[in-house]
Amino acid sequence: MMLTHSHGYSRAWCCYAWRSKLNCILPILLVCLLYLSCSKKQAVFQPTDPLGIANKWVYDSMKLYYYWADQMTDHPDYSLPTQAFFKQLLSPEDRFSWISNHTDVSSPQYTFQLFGFHYTLIRHPFNPQQLVGVITLVVPASDAASRVHLKRGMFFTQVNNKHITDQNMNAITGELESKASSNALLQLAALNANGTALIDSVQVTVNQKIVASRAVYTTRFFNKNGIKTGYLPYFLCAENEDNVLLQKLQALKNERITELILDLRYNPGGSVASVSKLAAALVPSFNADNIFITYKGNRNGGTVKLTFKEAVLFSGYSIGKDMNYLQTLNLGLKRIYILTSGVTASAAELLTNNLKPYTQVNLIGDKTLGKDEASFTIEDKGTPKQVDWILTPIVYKVADVNGHGNYSSGMIPDYVVNEFSSLPLQELGMPGDLPVDKALELIYGTSQVDVIALRRQTFEFPDIKPLFHSSGAFPVTAPK
Repeated sequence: MMLTHSHGYSRAWCCYAWRSKLNCILPILLVCLLYLSCSKKQAVFQPTDPLGIANKWVYDSMKLYYYWADQMTDHPDYSLPTQAFFKQLLSPEDRFSWISNHTDVSSPQYTFQLFGFHYTLIRHPFNPQQLVGVITLVVPASDAASRVHLKRGMFFTQVNNKHITDQNMNAITGELESKASSNALLQLAALNANGTALIDSVQVTVNQKIVASRAVYTTRFFNKNGIKTGYLPYFLCAENEDNVLLQKLQALKNERITELILDLRYNPGGSVASVSKLAAALVPSFNADNIFITYKGNRNGGTVKLTFKEAVLFSGYSIGKDMNYLQTLNLGLKRIYILTSGVTASAAELLTNNLKPYTQVNLIGDKTLGKDEASFTIEDKGTPKQVDWILTPIVYKVADVNGHGNYSSGMIPDYVVNEFSSLPLQELGMPGDLPVDKALELIYGTSQVDVIALRRQTFEFPDIKPLFHSSGAFPVTAPK
């Protein structure tokens, strides 16, 4: 009994002893495990090879500047090729950030840059299984204009001997946006005499010919009942074209217009400084010290507000930086009529949005692209340079003086006008050009003004809607 009792007591004591030791050891083990876990989580990737160095530079740059930095993964796959690595960091909301290495990966190219024309794809009026291209604008001095003689309103049914369908649309539009395509074969077509068929005519070859687009090609004036209206088609927010823009504003001023139709339908954006100079002519009682733009960044970028004067001073060109000179160009308008389309983007949208707190803006046409964002270029400035990639990430959302923006889904016009509901398209900026007609009706009560257009016979296609616009969005350059 004593032995058994002694043995039983010994086992109980051992269990008690182990429990006591565990009670002492467990906190130490938990602290050690926690330390190891934290050390592992906080371990910083230290690259030793060129790919790792490039990807680490991309990650660190994006983490610092990228608008959606808080959505980036904490554990990226550094073994991916750099372009793929960059793409895994992007937010699903991001449509416009890009990366370039100057060789096989470069910035986006667009048809009007490469081939000299804008186009829109619509459903074939008489064959729902196919799509048709409509030429909307031709860049003067391009091969498309000078040799091929493409005109606004022309149709094409094939590209490089392929009919356009829903299935191959992306491939075909890609061919028209590729530097590798030295030329493009278009099958032109025209509506028959009674508008009941689209008949193929001739095939034409359009060669790539890089031609700098102009900001403004012409101005026009409408006059009725003593009211003079100016028409200003603004095709590109390009600083090297600001002298032309300001000359056209002076011409409008000299004509003493009291109404203005600003056509931004084919403007993919560009320089904020340029649109700030234009805004100076459109804002009643212009004050250079008023806030024009609000930039909203991530936790590192914060919020940046720029006055008209500050925005203009970002221009790389001296023309238009004198606020007194800009004041002399002010048109003294009570309101403005702006024409938009799915091509209207970036700085052109910013101008439209940011004028609203200062003047009455009447939007006419179709919904804009929806690029309420700004970016800047990031590259390795080290010595020696270790990374050859260039980043252009979205770093800010843009808004007006009151912080109102948020038009990433596009701006809906006050007066929706589908210019493709009547075909063929008429001459740009003339009566018969449907968005222009709507503006004239709002101003005069009729589109029948003193300008007599050489109108082509048109046919109504109320169910036709634009499916694709050829132009992309030029980036808004953000302040660093």
